[in-house]
Order: sequence, then structure tokens, then C-alpha cells
Amino acid sequence: MITQDYLQAVKALKDAITQSRYRAIQHVNKEVLYLNYAIGRFISINSRSAKWGSNAIKIIFELLQKEMPGLRGYSESNIKMMRTFYEGWKDVFENRQLPIDDFYTLNISELEIRQLTTGDFTEEEMEAFLHVGFTNHSLILSKTKTLEERMFYIRRCATEFWSYLTTQYHLNEKN
Repeated sequence: MITQDYLQAVKALKDAITQSRYRAIQHVNKEVLYLNYAIGRFISINSRSAKWGSNAIKIIFELLQKEMPGLRGYSESNIKMMRTFYEGWKDVFENRQLPIDDFYTLNISELEIRQLTTGDFTEEEMEAFLHVGFTNHSLILSKTKTLEERMFYIRRCATEFWSYLTTQYHLNEKN
């Protein structure tokens, strides 16, 4: 016999499972953003300084695929998007005083941690920033011009759980 106690227990378990899954997804998203920012920084510094040739990203992608067969998310175009992600946010994150969290810094031979700092973001804005997926960030960077405009769409993505297509729709609607 199914009693009210059982129904309440199932509801409590369902809520706990849902909340735990949501926190796990948010943690993974945050780590992906950290890594993509670090990769973008590494690629930007080395490709923009003429240290590497014009075909460097393609060669790196191909070698990475050989080293890690089946690796997804690190295509030549995605690596370029990571560079754009870094270049689009570096002035905000690298020239401020308020420590927020750790981002990876890639050196040629090692991966190390450094502080991500920004005085432009409130804690709420930083939370929103870290809740938005990389593809949405890339789309927002490509379609906006100012920090205020970027943050408007980032807050909307984070609070309204916009998918990539929804974000694209709203960004196209503004033009």
C-alpha cells in the first residue's frame, strides 16, 4: 500500500537527486570554463606573438587528436573559440584586484593554478558567468560589443536557463 509517507519520501529523494545533479553540472561547467580560458590564453599568447606559424592551431589540433583519439570539444574551430573567449575576457579578469577563483595557467611544460581576479563583477555576476556554458559564452562574445551588453545576456542565460538556440534567438532579435 502506497502511503503519504512513501510519497513524501520519494519527493524528498527526488529533490535531493535533482539538486545534486544540478550542482554537479554547475561544477563541471565551471571547470570547463576555467580550462577553456587557460587554453585560450596559451593559444593567444603563442599564436599572436608570432612564436608559432599561421597553421599552428590546425597542427596542434591534429596532434592532440593523435594523442587522445576520440577527444571531443577540441576541434580546430573550438580551439579558436577558446582563444576568442580568453581575448574577450582578459581585460576584465587579468587587470583587477578582487580575487574570485582559480583559473588554470598553461605553461609550455606544465599546468599551474593562478588567481582569477576582477573588480568589474559582483559576486552574483560572477556566479552567473560561471553558470553559462562555453558555447553560449562564445555566441555572446561574437554578437555583443560592450561589457554591459555581455553581462545582460549572461545574466539572462543563467537565470532563465537559455539553451544555445534560445540565446541565439534573443541575440539576433536585438539587431
